[in-house]
Amino acid sequence: MKKKIKGVAGHLLVGSGLFSRFLGDRAIIVAFHRIDDRYPDNPISYTVDGFRRFCLFFKNHFDVVTLSELLDDLELGRSIEGKLVITFDDGYRDNYTAAAPLLLELGLPATFFIATGFIGTDRVAWWDEDCGIRSEWMDWSEVRDLVEMGFDVGAHTVNHADLGKVQGDEARFEIERSRDELEERLGRRVDLFAFPYGREDQLSEENRAMVRRLGLRSAPSCYGGLVRPGDDPYRLKREPISPWFSGPGDFVLDVLRR
Repeated sequence: MKKKIKGVAGHLLVGSGLFSRFLGDRAIIVAFHRIDDRYPDNPISYTVDGFRRFCLFFKNHFDVVTLSELLDDLELGRSIEGKLVITFDDGYRDNYTAAAPLLLELGLPATFFIATGFIGTDRVAWWDEDCGIRSEWMDWSEVRDLVEMGFDVGAHTVNHADLGKVQGDEARFEIERSRDELEERLGRRVDLFAFPYGREDQLSEENRAMVRRLGLRSAPSCYGGLVRPGDDPYRLKREPISPWFSGPGDFVLDVLRR
């Protein structure tokens, strides 16, 4: 009942448009993983219809920009008020078959962070195995298609490594090789990166510094929060979208608590 009341309150805020006043000069980066109707309760999945509702909400209430554009604005001190960035992590095939067509239909940009060691394989991620789910990844032709459609692609390590634990040469391999393989496969420069997992204890200072030294422009987390003017691009916060949100109303209330 409590969650239902919150959802109604959030829906009213969405309808009124007043929530934008509370956001002030801040921007939002959202993170999706899997868009798949088969797993409506899985914590990293969202339904196709639910994704459409979020995309329409983003389109109607925000200036949806690429992560590269937001980084440019932060570097140059330009306003980021009302801006929102859509990102995806890992490289699930439904990002190509379900999410990309809807984004194209609505004219929305997005950035896809790719764990390169998963692409074109039948590897089952441990978090999917724990839920009895068979992971389904894009192949390289589909990743190239995303770029040809106009979407951005970024690195996400080779093996979805926990960069709070993995350090030194192993961490460098995970970060650098994922970037290098994307560049080799796509024939273009790749300068965006996102930490896998993305909790605070999975983002070591040593590895933040390594991401910077390797010439990558960003290292966003995934534990929730907003982007403020002047924020460090290697400490950007993202708001993960999960079934915990029944829709944009719940999302708005969560964001306004940040």
